[in-house]
Amino acid sequence: MTLLELCYYKRDVILEDSVKKLEKAQLEHYKLLTTEQIKRKMLNLFHMLVKSIEVNSSEEMMEYMDKVSDKRHEAGYELQEVQSAVNMLEEIMWEKVSKFVDDDLQISAIKQVTRLLSKAKIELADEYSLLKS
Repeated sequence: MTLLELCYYKRDVILEDSVKKLEKAQLEHYKLLTTEQIKRKMLNLFHMLVKSIEVNSSEEMMEYMDKVSDKRHEAGYELQEVQSAVNMLEEIMWEKVSKFVDDDLQISAIKQVTRLLSKAKIELADEYSLLKS
């Protein structure tokens, strides 16, 4: 299985595990949300990750993170909360890559996921720093 096949065929399990992980973390603002609200937020992030993998570009992910940072900052979320949500998706993706992606494709898959989500977290931090000043 390739990374894209993982994203297409294991989407539900990736989202379910990511939502559970985020709920278990009990982050201040996320614990006020319903499971469905968390799932929607995680689905949007996951969707951007998949789009970025499909086109092998982080451009759309960066635009999305600009919007997310504005919304979350306005809602009072701390940067660490939002970055933790991204981290949780990243950890679940690593688990699923290790479990489902063909052995010879795992390193490149993990590199691609890490590169995209690391850029997303940097973009969040950059945007938050602009919003705080």
